[in-house]
Amino acid sequence: MLLEAGRSFSPAVMSRSESDEVDSAFRADGVVHGVDHRDIDDEVFFSFAPERPKRRLDRPGFMPGIQEEEKPVTPVPQEAKDEVEGPPRPPIRSARGQRIRDRPRVTNANRREYGKGMVGRMLNRTIKRKRLTSTIKKQMASLTDHRPFFTYWISFVQIVVLIVGLAVHGFAPIGFTETTREQLIDKSQKGTLVPTFVARAIPDNFWIGPDQAGLIKMGAKFAPCMRTDRRLQAVLAEEKRNESETGCCVKSDDSGCIQTSKEECSKAFAYFYKYSKKDNKTRVVCGQDPVTCLEPPSVEPYEWDPTDITKWPDCKESKPNLSPAEYPHMTCEIHGRPCCMGNEAICKIISKDECEFYNGRFHENFTLCSQVDCLSDTCGMLDFHEKETPDQLYRLWMAVFAHAGIIHLTCTLIFHFTIMRDLEKMAGWLRLSIIYILSGIGGYLYSAILLPYQAEVGPSGSVFGVIACLFVELFQSWQIIARPFTALIKLCGLVLLLLLIGLLPYVDNFAHMIGFLFGFLLAFIFLPYLSFGEFDRRRKLIQIIVCFVLVISLYVVGFVVFYGTQDSGCNGCEYLNCIPFTRDFCQRGGKSLQPRTR
Repeated sequence: MLLEAGRSFSPAVMSRSESDEVDSAFRADGVVHGVDHRDIDDEVFFSFAPERPKRRLDRPGFMPGIQEEEKPVTPVPQEAKDEVEGPPRPPIRSARGQRIRDRPRVTNANRREYGKGMVGRMLNRTIKRKRLTSTIKKQMASLTDHRPFFTYWISFVQIVVLIVGLAVHGFAPIGFTETTREQLIDKSQKGTLVPTFVARAIPDNFWIGPDQAGLIKMGAKFAPCMRTDRRLQAVLAEEKRNESETGCCVKSDDSGCIQTSKEECSKAFAYFYKYSKKDNKTRVVCGQDPVTCLEPPSVEPYEWDPTDITKWPDCKESKPNLSPAEYPHMTCEIHGRPCCMGNEAICKIISKDECEFYNGRFHENFTLCSQVDCLSDTCGMLDFHEKETPDQLYRLWMAVFAHAGIIHLTCTLIFHFTIMRDLEKMAGWLRLSIIYILSGIGGYLYSAILLPYQAEVGPSGSVFGVIACLFVELFQSWQIIARPFTALIKLCGLVLLLLLIGLLPYVDNFAHMIGFLFGFLLAFIFLPYLSFGEFDRRRKLIQIIVCFVLVISLYVVGFVVFYGTQDSGCNGCEYLNCIPFTRDFCQRGGKSLQPRTR
C-alpha cells in the first residue's frame, strides 16, 4: 500500500463520514454511539491526530447536551510516493515562534576593532589577518566596548557654558578685523563735562561669540589673572606713583572738579590744589579729606598718611556743612571717578558716560584708582584671596569648557561625536577623561608661559591629546596593520590640517602642540594595548613607567617656569599661534602688555 509522507490517518479512515454523537448522559445503557474503532485498520505506521474542536449550534429543536461537529474538511489528494520518507514531521509551529527559534546568535556587529576604529575606516586602514594569532584574537576579544558617557557630559557642559556666556556678555561684532564705534558723550575736560565725539576700536570675533573681555570673565587662559605677573605689577606700581602726585583741579566758576595731574589742569580757568589750605602739608583729594572724614576716622593708630594719598582708605561719611573757602575740594561737584577698563587692569578717572562707552566698570563711591582693584574687575570669576594678588590657577582647566563662539563650539562637538566618541568606546570614560583634562591643562600651562597676555579658550590641548591617542593606538598595533607607514602619514595630514586652523584668533596652537605631547605620553599610560609576546609585554610596561615620569617632569618644569621665571625668551613665537593676514586680524596682546592708552 502506498502511503503519503507526513499523513496522520490512512485515506480510508479520513474518507469515512462520521455521525453525530450523543452524550452518554442521555442514554440508559451508557453505550456511546460514534466511531466504530473496529473499522480502523492496522495503523502501526500512523499516529492519531487530535480531534477537531466541537462547537455548539444554537438552533430550533436543539437538544441540550447534544454536540454537533463541524463538517470534516475533505483532504486534497496528493501523489503517492513509492516509499515513506523518514519519520513523520513534528507539528508545525507558528511562524513567529519559528522565526525566534531559528534566529542566528546575536553578535556585536558595531564593536570597535582595535587598531582601526572609525578613523582607520575613514582612512582605509586594513588589518593583516594572518598576523592575528589565537593569543592576539583572545586579547582583542577581551576588549569590551564602553558607553561614551564622558563625551556626552563634556559636550553638554560646554554647550551650557557658551549659552550662559552669551546671555551675560553678549556678542562681539562679527568679522575678521576691527569695528570702530563712535558716540557723543559727556566727557570730563579739566573738571568740566563737555559734549564730545569719541571713538574706539572693538576687535571682531568671527566665531560669533563674546569679545575678549567677556572671554576672560568666562575663564579664558590669561596669565595676569593666574599669577602675580611681574610686568603688570611694575606697570601698576608706576601708575600708583603717578597718582600720588595728583591733586584736585577745581574750575574757577565752581562748575566742577576732578582729580588729575597739574599738567592736565587748566591754568587759566581752574585752580589746582595739591595741599590743604589749613596746614599746606596734608595732601588733597577731590571729595576726601582726613580731617573731615568720619568713617573711617583718621585717628591713632589708624591715622592716614598725610603725604601719600595712595594709602588713603575710601571715606564713607564726611562732616556736613563745610566751608567752600576752607575746603574747596570737598564742596565742588566731582565729574570724574575711577573707571576700570580694558583687559589689563587699566584705571582712569573719567566721567560715567565715558566709562560706559569704553565698556568699563564705574566706581561711583571711590575717588582714587588706588582704592579699587581693577585687576579683579578684569578677571571676574571668583575674587582673589588677597587684594591685587591673582590666584585663579583654575583657569588652566576652566578654559577647556569655554568657547570663543558658536562656530568654535560646533567644530568641537563634531570632533567629540566622531573621533572622541569612537575612542571612548574602546578606552572607557575614566581613561579618556584623564587624558582629555590633563592634556588640556598641560597645553594651557605652556601656552601661558609663551603667550601670557593673550586670552585663549576652548579644548585645544584636549582635542590634540585625543588625536595623539590615535597615533599611540597605531604604534601599539603596528604589527597587525597593513602598510602602517601609510596610515601614519595620513594621521600626520590630519594633524597638519588642525594646526592650520590653530592660526586663527582665539585658537591656541601652542596648546595644540603641547597638548599633543601630553596626550601622547598619557595614552601610553592609560590606553589598553595588545602584547605580541613576553618581550613586547615587558617593553610596554617599561614604556608606561617612562611616560609617567616624563608627564610629571613636564608639569613640574612648567609650573616652575610659570611662577618663577615668567619669561619664555621665545621671540617670534606669536606667529606660530596667529598669522596676521590683515593688519588687525590677530588680537592684541600676546607676549607683551598692551599700551596703556584708550
